[in-house]
Amino acid sequence: MADDAVNALLPVAAVVHIALGVMALILVQRSLEKEWNERYAGYIISWMMIILGLKYTFATIIDLKIEDFTTQDYQDGAFAEIYYSSYKYGEKAMESIFLCLACILPLVYPYPILQKDNVLKVTTAIIILLGVIIIPLDIFTEFANRDMKSMINWVCYFIWLPIYLRFLIGEVKYDEERAREVSALALLLILGLKVQLLIFWLQNLTGLSKIYHARWIVEDGVFLGTVSQTEISTTIFTSFGMTLSGLAFLVLFFGELWRAYYKGINGLTVSMSIIFIVGVIWFLLTVVVMDTATSCVETICQQWNQTFIDWYAFTYQVSVYLLVPLIFMFIILNYNIVDTDSKYGKSITRIMVLLLLLVATSSLIEMVQIVLPIPEMVTSALFAGGVVLFIGWEEKIMDKMITDKSNSVEAVGTILKIYNPNIENKEYLVFSIITISLIIYGLLLAVLFDSMGIHS
Repeated sequence: MADDAVNALLPVAAVVHIALGVMALILVQRSLEKEWNERYAGYIISWMMIILGLKYTFATIIDLKIEDFTTQDYQDGAFAEIYYSSYKYGEKAMESIFLCLACILPLVYPYPILQKDNVLKVTTAIIILLGVIIIPLDIFTEFANRDMKSMINWVCYFIWLPIYLRFLIGEVKYDEERAREVSALALLLILGLKVQLLIFWLQNLTGLSKIYHARWIVEDGVFLGTVSQTEISTTIFTSFGMTLSGLAFLVLFFGELWRAYYKGINGLTVSMSIIFIVGVIWFLLTVVVMDTATSCVETICQQWNQTFIDWYAFTYQVSVYLLVPLIFMFIILNYNIVDTDSKYGKSITRIMVLLLLLVATSSLIEMVQIVLPIPEMVTSALFAGGVVLFIGWEEKIMDKMITDKSNSVEAVGTILKIYNPNIENKEYLVFSIITISLIIYGLLLAVLFDSMGIHS
């Protein structure tokens, strides 16, 4: 899918993720009165956003370099050269650190599985252990174990899904007050980490997604001149992960339908219904392009239909580059993770909300422009109109989010008995220092391994 539309939002996503992550981190550091796992979740999510921004920065550089490639460059091995460069190593190192952080978030938030006084020490040690091992191993094996690496992120399904079901049943069957705050948050957290997989839920369940994975392996072999046997043998982890994501979506979707029957429709019900429809459309499109998808494996690689590329760009980019930061920032601002009552907090929050609104508007306009031949003058006018509109409304939107806050940790405490560990402030600082150290560690390895030419 070498097309301009495929990564159109990548540069914007890099800047937005870093900016939002830094602003969220500033707010979290000032929120000293929050519960320990609220503060810790704020730190984890903020660093996850920053690391995603760094990852997208490296991906943007790679994308810009590939755009200038000619057919002769591909034949001369230019793709392999960029694939085994510090940019790709850096991108994959950031991905590994992101997975390390994502795997500990379900352990502490919204329901703390770990409730000991040394919880930050234990989870920080887990991050160090995973990061120090996974980052160089991923590069040494030429990313052939990336399917196995993603396995550590399955913990979100095994923890957040039971939490979602526990509090959903508590709300619907036993009328537990405030249970919805916890189940809704568990659902949002799963969407924040996995929405880019959930939109393919039906083809993941039926196994049709495997044809894309097989094609990507062959395409890598064509461009790099070799196919990793390790990558082929570890596809079982990809298949299991696809099935797991499909089953998780069905649990969430029917759970929301069940709740809507008794409690009424809300925003999450509508959101899950939209993902359901997108997944069905993806399944039908996959059936239509089956010959093209399997062409690399069976004969000679055929080019994708342009409409198919546009649909992929629209749905995937909106989910991974736009919905993910929107979901995580909504969680931080709406679920009592940060202090937005102070004058300084309100100023930062207002900037964050305005940035999200402007990025959402410009991104959607750009995605629509991919599908429809709208002149740039018209899209510029629409964006200008959106800017004028949001400058007047962003404060009202922010106030609505702040005044209608949910507090999932407090809600859990009213339903279940939990222990609140005594966490010192310096432990949060140590966590941030460790995260920064892992980032530096990954970047140094990327530069050193590239300079040494370990795959040349």
